[in-house]
Amino acid sequence: MDRRQFLGGTATAAATLLSGSAGGSNWGSSASPSPEPPNEGEWRRLQRAMAGTLIRPPDPAYPQAHVIFNTRFDAIMPQAVARCVSAADIQAVLEFAKRHAIRPIPRSGGHSFAGYSTGTGIIVDVEPLNSIQVNGDGTATIGAGAKLADIYDQLTAQGVSIPSGSCLSLGIAGIAQGGGIGVVDRMHGLTCDALVSAQIVTADGRRRECSANEHPDLFWAVRGGGGGNFGVATSFTFQTHTTQDLTSFGALFQYTDLPSVFAAWQSWLPTLPDSIFAQLILSFLNPNSAPTVVVRGVSISDQAALQPYWDRFLASAQATPVVNEVLVQSYRNTIMAACTGLTVSQCHIAGQTVDGKIQRVPFASTSDFYGVPVPPEGIQALMEGIDAARTGGIFVQIFFDSMGGALGRVAPDATAFVHRKALFSAEYFMFVLNGQSPVWSNGMRARMQAWTTGGAYVNYTDPLITDWQTAYYGTNYKRLTKVKAKYDPNSLFRFPQGVVPARFQDDSESRESTGED
Repeated sequence: MDRRQFLGGTATAAATLLSGSAGGSNWGSSASPSPEPPNEGEWRRLQRAMAGTLIRPPDPAYPQAHVIFNTRFDAIMPQAVARCVSAADIQAVLEFAKRHAIRPIPRSGGHSFAGYSTGTGIIVDVEPLNSIQVNGDGTATIGAGAKLADIYDQLTAQGVSIPSGSCLSLGIAGIAQGGGIGVVDRMHGLTCDALVSAQIVTADGRRRECSANEHPDLFWAVRGGGGGNFGVATSFTFQTHTTQDLTSFGALFQYTDLPSVFAAWQSWLPTLPDSIFAQLILSFLNPNSAPTVVVRGVSISDQAALQPYWDRFLASAQATPVVNEVLVQSYRNTIMAACTGLTVSQCHIAGQTVDGKIQRVPFASTSDFYGVPVPPEGIQALMEGIDAARTGGIFVQIFFDSMGGALGRVAPDATAFVHRKALFSAEYFMFVLNGQSPVWSNGMRARMQAWTTGGAYVNYTDPLITDWQTAYYGTNYKRLTKVKAKYDPNSLFRFPQGVVPARFQDDSESRESTGED
């Protein structure tokens, strides 16, 4: 059961979240103190300097080009969308942006939960940089605009893959730079853990390759520091792993069984080998029926090896599942299950390909990390949150993903992704329909805070998290501000929850303490 199989709804304007001076900052301009806005001639000169396409109103392509996956942000109108086909295009756009004090906004797949991949500046769209190449040394080089559907399709055709997510219309740049949680990460680590090197155009217009040996500080930061903070990525090189058939398992339970099922599930997780990923999903998507409880997962082993673990969980759940199934199928079909019945071309957002069928939707989401099992009173609070959604007519899903294994054996400060010691993560997802307030998701963080680490996943950005620096990055944030100060000292790349250069961070703290604006 995937939330994106239930997508649909209406749009809600949210332009105030992402105005041109996002976060109330004037940082980022290396132009004159009062730069003139570009005139039509200057826009035309930018287009001539690009091999790609510059899309502006009233271009017929603009209505499709300017929007992102979350329809809540459709009212935000960028000055232009620059579809870049090379690093040289990106350099030209950044120079233009600096000259005219226009905020450049990197975009790979347009899936920023909080709408940070749009704004009233100029979109630096790297979608055309979508090449996928398997190298002879066991690595794959992937353009920053490539979508997961194409990546999985092309890599598995050659018997390899990389660990990444299950939403197949995601762009690789966003998920890789934020960490990259997926169904094989207990065996192979996060997406960012497979990263060997990244090519990035930084704020000064330089093309930099970062790796363990070149610009290692930047390489550290882009592995979990969040997309759009340190530059515009053009490509990534990943270590691949060999694919094999996977064993999927799943059981559907009645909602009244949640207390015993949840208790059994979280107690089961520490007993699992690295080869097994397990997820628990709570869904309320139908006003005419009760919420559902699904426990499902993937094993990188055959059914015979999985079955004793699965049987042990089912016995401890003290509930009879409505459905219980185990299925062995190819790596490709398992990892691309969200697009079962669709072609690869259809498994893209409508309008991105000629026959794309993935529909954009209005939603809000946030996240938590849990370091220890939730006691009975916490499970009761969880059910009260679901019941509040039911009473309010809000359609929601909560995804609990097992962590540990390979991703948990990386030190919290070895990459910018700090949440290495968590037992499991949570995503609280709601559809925002018919003018509903988008606060239920964040309210779940408050409801469950007594039993969580306080952390949050930067790829599930939530503008309502006020202590986002600590929530997303923990003790790694200070180091991120130093990397930011080195590669983007004037904060050319900025957004409400963007990393701030070290000296501006100090200034911001000073302004907050004195009440200065």
